[in-house]
Amino acid sequence: MRQPQLPRFRHQLQALAKPFPLLAGSLVKQYVICGKPRCRCERGEKHGPLYYLYWKEQGRSRSLYVPRAKVAELRRQIQNYRHLQKELARLVRRQLREWRRHLQEERR
Repeated sequence: MRQPQLPRFRHQLQALAKPFPLLAGSLVKQYVICGKPRCRCERGEKHGPLYYLYWKEQGRSRSLYVPRAKVAELRRQIQNYRHLQKELARLVRRQLREWRRHLQEERR
């Protein structure tokens, strides 16, 4: 089996990401307390829902506030990334089966 050339492979991945934008992370809905005196949140009526994107970067957890108008777009991008992960895992499993079969045939 032939290995893909790295620059060409990166270019193909970037081309794939244009029509199917990808984003790794989790979108979390939260209700928060602001801490201002006499605010409704002190009586238990928290502010929200507010949305935050969480991801890992260099082993550390990061977060970013996401305006409500962008939530659907981010959900689609996260879903695209998860679908890509599943398809890539299927492809790898298929290639492992092919390699196993190929190596077993060579032994005979």
